[in-house]
Amino acid sequence: MTHWKYSKLAIATALGLSMSLPVHAQDAPEAAVEAAPSGPVAADFEMKRCVNMGNALEAPNGAPWGKNYAKADYQKIAAAGFDTVRIPVRWSDYTGPAPDYQIHPEFAGLVDNNLKWALTSGLNVIVNVHHFDEMMDNPAEQMERFRAIWDQISLRYSRLPDNVWFEVLNEPNKKLEGKLMRQAQALSLATIRRDNPDRVVIFGGEEWSGIRSLATNLATDDPNVVYTFHYYDPFSFTHQEATWLGENMPKGKRGWGSAEDKAELANAIEIATAFRDAVKRPVFLGEFGVNDPVNNKQRVKWVGAVKTAMEGADIPWCLWAYGNTFALHSEENGWDEDMLAVLTND
Repeated sequence: MTHWKYSKLAIATALGLSMSLPVHAQDAPEAAVEAAPSGPVAADFEMKRCVNMGNALEAPNGAPWGKNYAKADYQKIAAAGFDTVRIPVRWSDYTGPAPDYQIHPEFAGLVDNNLKWALTSGLNVIVNVHHFDEMMDNPAEQMERFRAIWDQISLRYSRLPDNVWFEVLNEPNKKLEGKLMRQAQALSLATIRRDNPDRVVIFGGEEWSGIRSLATNLATDDPNVVYTFHYYDPFSFTHQEATWLGENMPKGKRGWGSAEDKAELANAIEIATAFRDAVKRPVFLGEFGVNDPVNNKQRVKWVGAVKTAMEGADIPWCLWAYGNTFALHSEENGWDEDMLAVLTND
């Protein structure tokens, strides 16, 4: 990959930018929903095994969900055999008032540090806009703030190596669907392209970016757009004892591995590969995992099956998550060695 030409010094220097940068002003483009993708596949999108840096920078402002990560975490991830990290970020909780929606410099600096630690550890980086809840509830009202956030992210990181990829919005849901979702995708893509003409940009579809929602994404002739989906099926297995879901938490306990379970996974592979073949773009699994309280042998069994199925179809994957919830690693116990082995063994 071309990013190896960048030295650690160059990366650190590029990340020394100030967030007090100008905001571009341009109306949202029309969403090219009917445009047929053309041009080359994103040549620099070379990932295989990824882990999400979960429940840290995407926590609500003032309400941490777990530990923040440090340089040593990224070094451990690289040493364990992963090539990519996905860094979810709740930028929307750290913006000032209209019209600029200035991102708080202190928070931006914290994100900078995580990108720097990842890059200097030799990892690819996906940075996204995560948990923009107001956008899901009222897309039209929040569209300008969404544009302003990407305007600032795009300019801030425009000098970083080309193995930093921008995922425009995590799991569109609620009222952000259909043409409004594709409008948001087109708007963010146009905004990013002003300062990053060739950087990989990632789209995930409506209904929480589920596997069956891939076809809802914006079609575009931009040759450096790739697509992502999330896979937590069956939800009744992966989200057992997920207390944050309240009444939506699955009832009872169950394992995984029935003929029906395996058929469901095989069908997911068929959906993802069919979409990839149709759009002729890379497609990757951006999140999958099982809640910690579930029996660990069953967790490892499911994760191993999903990982094997995805790799068999040449679909890169990104586990949720390195730490905190659905954790692969903890400060108290280190790596979940059984889970790590099934993820990193060929």
